[in-house]
Amino acid sequence: MSGGSSMKSRLVRQDDAHALLQATIDNFPGGICVLDADLVMLVTNRRFYNLLDLSEAMFPAGSNIEDVFRYNARRGEYGPGDPEEKVYERVSHIRRFEEHCFDREVGTGLVLEMRSAPKPGGGSILTYLDVTMKRRAEQDILRHKETLENLVSQRTAEIERQAEELQRLLDQERHINELQRQFVTMTSHEFRTPLAIIDGAAQRLQRRKDHLTSDFAEEKAGLIRSAVSRMVDLMESFLSAGRIEHGHMIYEFRPCSLREIVERCVLRQKSIGGFHRFHVELNDLPAIVVVDTAAIEQVFTNLISNAVKYAPTSPDIFIRGYVENGAACVAVRDSGVGIDAEDLPKMFQRYFRARSATGIAGTGIGLNLVKQIVEEHQGHIKLESRKNEGSTFTVVLPVNTTMPKAAGCDQAKVG
Repeated sequence: MSGGSSMKSRLVRQDDAHALLQATIDNFPGGICVLDADLVMLVTNRRFYNLLDLSEAMFPAGSNIEDVFRYNARRGEYGPGDPEEKVYERVSHIRRFEEHCFDREVGTGLVLEMRSAPKPGGGSILTYLDVTMKRRAEQDILRHKETLENLVSQRTAEIERQAEELQRLLDQERHINELQRQFVTMTSHEFRTPLAIIDGAAQRLQRRKDHLTSDFAEEKAGLIRSAVSRMVDLMESFLSAGRIEHGHMIYEFRPCSLREIVERCVLRQKSIGGFHRFHVELNDLPAIVVVDTAAIEQVFTNLISNAVKYAPTSPDIFIRGYVENGAACVAVRDSGVGIDAEDLPKMFQRYFRARSATGIAGTGIGLNLVKQIVEEHQGHIKLESRKNEGSTFTVVLPVNTTMPKAAGCDQAKVG
């Protein structure tokens, strides 16, 4: 009796241990599958079937894991391809009974962490953990990190662009300040010179008031007129440049004779005096153009006075008018100091003065003003020059019979 009781007691304890082990396995948060050396599933738990979307009745303990692989391959769990090749790959891999770990997304959309550990005596212990939320969170963190990196990169690039723009604006401001300083210096010199001429001529007239001759008076009056004319031209250039810059320039377009405008400018330059000779050919110009008379007169006054000023030792100034491609053209040519090739593209910039103009009075606003006036008339100006060979400025204006559309003006009217 005692022997039978002892045997029965051992069997009860074994049953209790088996039940306890099975309960432990069943309550494990992941799936468990224990394989023997022949890949027979010795132990499984409910979580194993749930996670892999398998039927426990179809693959109970004692089934071969190869049958599970084949079932999964046929239902597309392993992707496209020959199912038997997929099964062979997995069976060959698991028969090594090596420790390994990898993630796989199953057909239900879950991401499972699959681990294999060798079992003493042969076989493996397979575990399956649902890491879907963890992996999704990691992916979200990575996407968030990439987003932040992109934002930081974009913001850094934007800051760099802003810094470059700020530096550009600072450089531009320094350049403008320097131009303004030069402009003030040139302007004060430009006004001081004609004022000194006027003052000197007036003093000499005062000193010789009792012994004046007509020739002497005419000479000094000519000097005074020349100086006053220079000051008037300067003032008109400054005022016109300011009006154009602030959009307050008003053009009064009307039919007129371009030939008469140019001839008045030539006569005005001759009246100032000097030894220059003007060779004028304007017969080929059209009889009528529609322009702002005062503005176009300012254009040719500037170009002709420049031709005189920058050709101090070359007396001949050539002015020719003609029609080309339906436009009225007037070319003013001198044989003076000319312009360096490097300076040609900058000649119409405000305040710019060519290197060849060193020592010759000027403000650097005249040609810029000329260009803007001509462009407001829908025309353009061309420049050809070589250093020490002279320059040719050609004004090209459309031959309009109606008022052109003058962009950039407060108003334009026909008188």
